[in-house]
Amino acid sequence: MSDGPDAKTVNESGMKQQIIIAAKEFVEVVDKKVSEIAAIKNAAEKAGTKPAYLVLGGAGSVLLVVMMIIGFNAIVNMICYGYPAYAALKAMQQKEDAFEQQKQWITYFMIFGFFSVAESFYPALLTDVAFYVLLKLFFLVWCFLPMSMGATKLYDLVLAKVGGLLAPKAEKAE
Repeated sequence: MSDGPDAKTVNESGMKQQIIIAAKEFVEVVDKKVSEIAAIKNAAEKAGTKPAYLVLGGAGSVLLVVMMIIGFNAIVNMICYGYPAYAALKAMQQKEDAFEQQKQWITYFMIFGFFSVAESFYPALLTDVAFYVLLKLFFLVWCFLPMSMGATKLYDLVLAKVGGLLAPKAEKAE
């Protein structure tokens, strides 16, 4: 039995309220931190607004300008290369449990490389496929986040099986 359209409206408004509350809390945290900086505090008083609004607006403007200059794909590539490169270097220096970490990062960079090669052979992917760059960002972040270990999951589900199919042929060639 359906709850009717009113139930959906109540759930949506509850989620909307949660988002509004979270945004207000975020603004308050930023406001407390940036209010300690005299120049920002004075500028906000002259503008007649909260220091947090001034800083967040400035940060948003800078982000938009950067996106217009270098493009969203470049930002996604920087995000999806920066932390994984750091984590991979850290894993290489680790003595204990190194295999799982190295498997995670080798697999991740194979996936990252696949995207790079695909984009170089078919550059229109960036413009012709709707939301490609955004989907790439979400997928690669899922692959590298320590909470999900997505690259390791993909290795176990797909790449290990493909490698198993290729390995006997490679051994026969030797």
